[in-house]
Amino acid sequence: MAKQTISIGSTANDGTGTTIRAGGDLINDNFNEIYNYLGTDGSNLTQSFSFTIVDESSTESTISLGERFAITGGTNLTSAVSGDSVNLTLNSSVTGLTSVQTETLTNNSGNLLVDSATYITEFRGGGSTEGQIQLNCAVNSHGQIIKAQPHSEGVTNTMLLPKGSNSTLVSEIATQTLSNKTIGLGQLTCNTRAYTGDGSTVAFTVTNGQTVDNVLVFINGVFQRPTTDYGVSGTTLTFGTAPVSADVITIKEL
Repeated sequence: MAKQTISIGSTANDGTGTTIRAGGDLINDNFNEIYNYLGTDGSNLTQSFSFTIVDESSTESTISLGERFAITGGTNLTSAVSGDSVNLTLNSSVTGLTSVQTETLTNNSGNLLVDSATYITEFRGGGSTEGQIQLNCAVNSHGQIIKAQPHSEGVTNTMLLPKGSNSTLVSEIATQTLSNKTIGLGQLTCNTRAYTGDGSTVAFTVTNGQTVDNVLVFINGVFQRPTTDYGVSGTTLTFGTAPVSADVITIKEL
Protein backbone atom coordinates (compact mmCIF):
# COMPACT_ATOMS: atom_id res chain seq x y z
CA MET A 1 0.00 0.00 0.00
CA ALA A 2 1.26 3.49 -0.81
CA LYS A 3 1.51 6.02 2.01
CA GLN A 4 -1.89 7.56 2.88
CA THR A 5 -1.73 11.40 3.13
CA ILE A 6 -4.19 13.63 5.03
CA SER A 7 -5.29 16.64 3.00
CA ILE A 8 -5.09 19.86 5.04
CA GLY A 9 -6.95 22.02 2.47
CA SER A 10 -5.80 25.29 0.94
CA THR A 11 -6.31 27.53 3.95
CA ALA A 12 -7.30 27.04 7.54
CA ASN A 13 -10.94 26.00 8.04
CA ASP A 14 -11.80 26.29 4.36
CA GLY A 15 -13.72 23.00 4.50
CA THR A 16 -11.67 21.38 1.69
CA GLY A 17 -9.37 19.15 3.76
CA THR A 18 -9.86 15.57 4.92
CA THR A 19 -12.43 15.19 7.69
CA ILE A 20 -11.30 14.23 11.18
CA ARG A 21 -12.78 10.73 10.88
CA ALA A 22 -11.32 10.11 7.44
CA GLY A 23 -7.93 11.47 8.58
CA GLY A 24 -7.92 9.10 11.54
CA ASP A 25 -8.63 6.23 9.15
CA LEU A 26 -5.65 7.21 7.00
CA ILE A 27 -3.45 7.33 10.08
CA ASN A 28 -4.65 3.86 11.12
CA ASP A 29 -3.97 2.48 7.62
CA ASN A 30 -0.42 3.79 7.68
CA PHE A 31 0.30 2.38 11.15
CA ASN A 32 -1.33 -0.95 10.29
CA GLU A 33 1.02 -1.37 7.38
CA ILE A 34 4.03 -0.59 9.58
CA TYR A 35 2.93 -3.02 12.30
CA ASN A 36 2.13 -5.75 9.79
CA TYR A 37 5.57 -5.39 8.24
CA LEU A 38 7.62 -5.05 11.42
CA GLY A 39 5.51 -7.27 13.66
CA THR A 40 4.14 -10.79 13.60
CA ASP A 41 0.52 -10.20 14.68
CA GLY A 42 -0.25 -6.71 13.37
CA SER A 43 -0.34 -5.37 16.95
CA ASN A 44 3.22 -5.63 18.28
CA LEU A 45 6.58 -4.57 16.89
CA THR A 46 8.95 -7.58 17.03
CA GLN A 47 11.59 -6.86 14.40
CA SER A 48 15.04 -6.39 15.98
CA PHE A 49 16.59 -4.64 12.96
CA SER A 50 19.72 -6.81 13.08
CA PHE A 51 21.63 -9.28 10.92
CA THR A 52 24.14 -12.02 11.60
CA ILE A 53 27.60 -12.38 10.05
CA VAL A 54 29.54 -15.64 10.02
CA ASP A 55 33.26 -16.14 9.35
CA GLU A 56 34.97 -19.16 7.76
CA SER A 57 35.43 -20.77 11.19
CA SER A 58 31.62 -20.58 11.77
CA THR A 59 31.99 -17.88 14.44
CA GLU A 60 28.86 -15.69 14.44
CA SER A 61 28.22 -12.08 15.43
CA THR A 62 24.96 -10.08 15.42
CA ILE A 63 24.90 -6.49 14.17
CA SER A 64 21.95 -4.46 15.49
CA LEU A 65 20.45 -1.21 14.23
CA GLY A 66 22.71 1.70 15.10
CA GLU A 67 25.84 -0.43 15.53
CA ARG A 68 28.88 -0.17 13.27
CA PHE A 69 29.94 -3.05 11.05
CA ALA A 70 33.75 -2.80 10.69
CA ILE A 71 35.77 -4.67 8.08
CA THR A 72 39.50 -4.70 8.76
CA GLY A 73 42.18 -6.12 6.51
CA GLY A 74 43.80 -8.39 9.07
CA THR A 75 47.19 -9.97 8.47
CA ASN A 76 48.55 -9.16 4.99
CA LEU A 77 45.26 -7.51 3.88
CA THR A 78 44.22 -3.86 3.57
CA SER A 79 40.57 -2.76 3.48
CA ALA A 80 39.18 0.38 1.87
CA VAL A 81 35.61 1.75 1.62
CA SER A 82 34.55 3.52 -1.57
CA GLY A 83 30.89 4.52 -1.85
CA ASP A 84 28.85 1.39 -1.18
CA SER A 85 31.80 -0.96 -1.89
CA VAL A 86 34.39 -2.50 0.43
CA ASN A 87 37.67 -3.50 -1.22
CA LEU A 88 40.09 -6.00 0.34
CA THR A 89 43.62 -5.94 -1.13
CA LEU A 90 46.52 -8.33 -0.51
CA ASN A 91 49.56 -6.42 0.71
CA SER A 92 52.60 -6.29 -1.55
CA SER A 93 54.65 -7.82 1.28
CA VAL A 94 53.11 -10.97 2.78
CA THR A 95 54.43 -12.25 6.11
CA GLY A 96 53.67 -15.07 8.53
CA LEU A 97 52.33 -17.58 5.99
CA THR A 98 52.56 -21.27 6.93
CA SER A 99 51.05 -22.67 3.71
CA VAL A 100 50.10 -21.47 0.23
CA GLN A 101 47.84 -23.48 -2.06
CA THR A 102 48.21 -22.29 -5.64
CA GLU A 103 49.27 -23.63 -9.03
CA THR A 104 51.40 -20.66 -10.10
CA LEU A 105 53.34 -17.90 -8.35
CA THR A 106 54.17 -14.87 -10.51
CA ASN A 107 55.49 -11.36 -10.04
CA ASN A 108 55.45 -8.29 -12.27
CA SER A 109 59.20 -7.71 -12.55
CA GLY A 110 62.57 -8.89 -11.29
CA ASN A 111 63.24 -12.15 -9.48
CA LEU A 112 60.72 -14.03 -7.35
CA LEU A 113 62.30 -13.88 -3.89
CA VAL A 114 61.84 -16.48 -1.15
CA ASP A 115 63.10 -15.20 2.20
CA SER A 116 62.72 -17.84 4.91
CA ALA A 117 63.94 -17.51 8.50
CA THR A 118 66.30 -20.51 8.10
CA TYR A 119 67.38 -19.55 4.55
CA ILE A 120 66.25 -23.02 3.42
CA THR A 121 63.48 -23.56 0.87
CA GLU A 122 62.12 -27.10 1.28
CA PHE A 123 60.41 -29.07 -1.47
CA ARG A 124 58.68 -32.03 0.14
CA GLY A 125 58.13 -35.52 -1.20
CA GLY A 126 55.06 -37.66 -0.66
CA GLY A 127 54.01 -41.29 -0.99
CA SER A 128 56.77 -42.95 -2.98
CA THR A 129 57.93 -39.79 -4.79
CA GLU A 130 60.91 -37.71 -3.71
CA GLY A 131 60.96 -33.91 -3.61
CA GLN A 132 61.91 -32.44 -6.98
CA ILE A 133 62.61 -29.15 -8.77
CA GLN A 134 62.09 -28.87 -12.54
CA LEU A 135 63.97 -26.22 -14.53
CA ASN A 136 62.34 -25.61 -17.92
CA CYS A 137 63.75 -24.35 -21.18
CA ALA A 138 62.94 -20.82 -22.37
CA VAL A 139 59.72 -21.89 -24.12
CA ASN A 140 58.68 -24.38 -21.39
CA SER A 141 58.44 -27.28 -23.84
CA HIS A 142 60.81 -29.50 -21.84
CA GLY A 143 62.76 -29.36 -18.59
CA GLN A 144 65.35 -31.00 -16.36
CA ILE A 145 64.56 -32.25 -12.87
CA ILE A 146 66.71 -32.03 -9.75
CA LYS A 147 65.62 -34.94 -7.59
CA ALA A 148 66.48 -36.07 -4.05
CA GLN A 149 67.85 -39.54 -3.30
CA PRO A 150 65.11 -42.06 -2.40
CA HIS A 151 64.05 -42.60 1.22
CA SER A 152 65.72 -46.02 1.20
CA GLU A 153 69.16 -44.37 0.97
CA GLY A 154 68.59 -42.61 4.32
CA VAL A 155 70.85 -39.68 3.43
CA THR A 156 70.83 -36.09 4.70
CA ASN A 157 73.71 -34.12 3.24
CA THR A 158 74.78 -30.91 1.55
CA MET A 159 75.90 -30.57 -2.07
CA LEU A 160 77.98 -27.46 -2.73
CA LEU A 161 77.94 -25.94 -6.20
CA PRO A 162 81.28 -25.47 -8.04
CA LYS A 163 83.48 -22.50 -7.27
CA GLY A 164 84.91 -20.13 -9.86
CA SER A 165 83.41 -19.13 -13.20
CA ASN A 166 80.45 -20.62 -15.04
CA SER A 167 80.64 -24.40 -15.30
CA THR A 168 78.64 -27.52 -16.20
CA LEU A 169 78.00 -30.47 -13.91
CA VAL A 170 79.56 -33.77 -15.00
CA SER A 171 77.11 -36.55 -15.84
CA GLU A 172 77.45 -40.21 -14.83
CA ILE A 173 76.36 -41.39 -18.27
CA ALA A 174 77.50 -38.70 -20.75
CA THR A 175 80.92 -38.71 -22.42
CA GLN A 176 82.70 -35.63 -21.11
CA THR A 177 86.25 -34.34 -20.73
CA LEU A 178 87.58 -33.21 -17.36
CA SER A 179 90.08 -30.35 -17.39
CA ASN A 180 92.36 -29.08 -14.62
CA LYS A 181 91.29 -31.79 -12.16
CA THR A 182 93.42 -33.83 -9.77
CA ILE A 183 92.16 -37.36 -9.14
CA GLY A 184 93.90 -39.66 -6.64
CA LEU A 185 94.20 -43.29 -7.67
CA GLY A 186 92.47 -44.32 -4.47
CA GLN A 187 89.42 -42.36 -5.61
CA LEU A 188 89.06 -44.29 -8.88
CA THR A 189 86.69 -47.21 -9.18
CA CYS A 190 88.38 -49.66 -11.53
CA ASN A 191 89.30 -53.25 -12.24
CA THR A 192 92.92 -53.90 -11.27
CA ARG A 193 95.11 -56.59 -12.86
CA ALA A 194 98.50 -57.52 -11.43
CA TYR A 195 101.29 -59.27 -13.34
CA THR A 196 105.03 -59.93 -12.88
CA GLY A 197 107.57 -59.32 -15.61
CA ASP A 198 109.87 -62.11 -16.84
CA GLY A 199 112.12 -60.20 -19.23
CA SER A 200 110.49 -61.59 -22.39
CA THR A 201 106.70 -61.35 -22.21
CA VAL A 202 105.23 -58.20 -23.75
CA ALA A 203 101.53 -59.18 -24.07
CA PHE A 204 99.17 -59.22 -21.07
CA THR A 205 95.43 -59.83 -20.86
CA VAL A 206 92.92 -57.02 -20.27
CA THR A 207 89.13 -56.86 -20.43
CA ASN A 208 87.73 -56.75 -23.95
CA GLY A 209 86.79 -53.24 -25.07
CA GLN A 210 89.57 -51.43 -23.22
CA THR A 211 91.64 -48.75 -25.00
CA VAL A 212 94.75 -46.79 -24.15
CA ASP A 213 92.41 -43.95 -23.07
CA ASN A 214 90.80 -45.88 -20.18
CA VAL A 215 93.69 -48.04 -18.96
CA LEU A 216 96.39 -46.89 -16.51
CA VAL A 217 99.56 -48.92 -16.46
CA PHE A 218 102.33 -48.85 -13.84
CA ILE A 219 105.62 -50.76 -13.63
CA ASN A 220 107.07 -50.75 -10.12
CA GLY A 221 104.75 -47.81 -9.39
CA VAL A 222 105.97 -45.76 -12.37
CA PHE A 223 103.26 -44.59 -14.74
CA GLN A 224 103.61 -45.80 -18.34
CA ARG A 225 102.76 -43.55 -21.26
CA PRO A 226 99.79 -44.66 -23.38
CA THR A 227 100.64 -45.48 -27.00
CA THR A 228 104.33 -44.64 -26.38
CA ASP A 229 105.04 -47.40 -23.84
CA TYR A 230 102.13 -49.73 -24.56
CA GLY A 231 99.10 -50.29 -26.78
CA VAL A 232 95.78 -52.07 -26.38
CA SER A 233 93.96 -54.19 -28.94
CA GLY A 234 91.00 -56.42 -28.11
CA THR A 235 91.86 -58.28 -24.90
CA THR A 236 95.62 -57.74 -25.17
CA LEU A 237 97.84 -55.00 -23.77
CA THR A 238 101.22 -55.02 -25.44
CA PHE A 239 104.37 -53.29 -24.14
CA GLY A 240 106.91 -51.84 -26.56
CA THR A 241 109.65 -53.40 -24.45
CA ALA A 242 109.22 -56.46 -22.23
CA PRO A 243 109.25 -55.64 -18.52
CA VAL A 244 112.33 -57.08 -16.88
CA SER A 245 112.20 -60.06 -14.57
CA ALA A 246 110.41 -59.45 -11.22
CA ASP A 247 108.96 -56.09 -12.38
CA VAL A 248 105.62 -55.45 -10.67
CA ILE A 249 103.07 -54.69 -13.39
CA THR A 250 99.78 -53.01 -12.36
CA ILE A 251 96.99 -52.43 -14.89
CA LYS A 252 93.97 -50.39 -13.82
CA GLU A 253 90.96 -50.61 -16.15
CA LEU A 254 88.80 -47.51 -15.66
